Amino acid sequence: MLATGGRPAARLTAHLAVTASANSLLRLIRKLPDKVVGSAPRVLGVDDFATRKGHIYATILVDMETGERVDVLPDRTADTFAAWLRAHPGVQLVCRDRGGAYAEAVRSAAPDAVQVADRFHVWKNLCDAVDKCVAAHRVCLAETAAEVADQDGTPSTADQPAPVPPQVEGRRAATRRERHAAVHALLDKGVGISAIAQALGLDRKTVRRYAQAPSPQDMLSGPVRRGTCVDAFLPYLHQRWNEGCTDTARLFAEIQRQGYQGSKRTLRRHFQDLRAGGVPAPKAGEELTVRRATRLLTSHPDHLDEAGTLRLKKLRARCPELDAVAGCVAAFATMMTNRNGHLLSEWLHQAEATGFQPLRSLVRGLRQDFDAVTAGLTLDWNSGRVEGNVNRIKRIKRDGYGRAGFDLLRLQILHAD
Repeated sequence: MLATGGRPAARLTAHLAVTASANSLLRLIRKLPDKVVGSAPRVLGVDDFATRKGHIYATILVDMETGERVDVLPDRTADTFAAWLRAHPGVQLVCRDRGGAYAEAVRSAAPDAVQVADRFHVWKNLCDAVDKCVAAHRVCLAETAAEVADQDGTPSTADQPAPVPPQVEGRRAATRRERHAAVHALLDKGVGISAIAQALGLDRKTVRRYAQAPSPQDMLSGPVRRGTCVDAFLPYLHQRWNEGCTDTARLFAEIQRQGYQGSKRTLRRHFQDLRAGGVPAPKAGEELTVRRATRLLTSHPDHLDEAGTLRLKKLRARCPELDAVAGCVAAFATMMTNRNGHLLSEWLHQAEATGFQPLRSLVRGLRQDFDAVTAGLTLDWNSGRVEGNVNRIKRIKRDGYGRAGFDLLRLQILHAD
C-alpha cells in the first residue's frame, strides 16, 4: 500500500479478494503514526529535493550512521531547518552540500556542530570551473598541422609554423568587446557598479561579470556546437577532403547519393574553417570539443586509454594555461583522495595564481565555506546516504504523480521500506 497507494493499490486489492477504494487506502496511509523524534542523531545528513521542480523544494534529514530517515521538512529555508535543530538538540556533525541556507541554519542553531561539505559537490564545482576555463581557450583545442601529420604518418612539417585560420569576429563577440571596454572605462573613472548598469542599460550582475573579466575573451559566452545532419557523413567527407576534393558541390552530390538530406549551405558551413585555414581535416569523431577536453583534464590518469593520454599530453603542451589548470586538478584530486584537507589553503593559492576567473570565483566560494570544505576533504563522512534517499524519493514521486500532496508524500518517504 505504501509502495503503490491510491488506484494502483486498489487494483491490487481486487486480486487479493480485499476490495478497497483508492480513497480508503490513502486515508489509511494518512492515519499512520508519525515518527517521534526526540534528540537529533549524532551525525545528521541534510539535502533538498524538488516537489515541483524549479518552484517548490523540501528537505530530507537522514541519520548518517544508520541510514534511517529522520524527518521531512516542507521547505529548504534556513529558518525552518534552524527551528528543527533547536527543537531536536544533540547533533554533533552535519553532512550537507554547498548550499548556504543549511550552513547558516547550523551556524545559528547548532554552532558547536561540525559541518562537512560533501566532496562530490566540491569536485563538481571544480569540474564546472575547469569547463569554463577550457571554453575560454577553445582555440587551443584544435590540433596543429604537425600533430595531424604525425598522427596520420605523413611527412611532418613541424619545422614550419602551422597556418592559423583567420578569426572572423561575429556580432556577439563585437558586442562583448564593446561592452567590456565601456564598463572598464567607467570603472577607471571611479563609477560604481549600479551607476554603470544604469548608464549602459545592463543588469548589475552582467556589469559585475564584465568588471571581473580581465579581457573580453574571459566572458566565456560562446555558442555551443550541436550535432547536425552532416555528422553521420564526416568520415567519408574528411577522407575525400584530405584526398584533394574540396569542391562542395561535388561532395554534396556524393553524399546525397548516400542518403544525405541536408542543404548544401550546411555542408559549406562545415568546411568554412578548413578552407580558410588550409589545414587537413581531422579524423571524424576525434575533434577535441570543450566537453571532451574537460573530461580529459578531470579524469583519473588510470581511467584514460592510450589515445586519451596522448591527446591530454598534446593539449597540455599546446596551451600552458590549460597545463596550469591540469596541475590544479591533479593536486586537488590527490588532496581529496588522500584526505589531506590541511593542504586546502595552499591549493587555493595555486588555483588563484592561474589567473582564470572561473577558478578565482571557485576560490572565493571555498574560502567562504573553508571549515566545512576542509572537514569534507579530511573526514570520511559524505552525503552519499542522503543522495540515495533523494533518488528513492524520485521514484515515490513518480508513483504518486497527480495524487499525493506533501502530507502523503512525507509519510511515504518516512515509512518506505
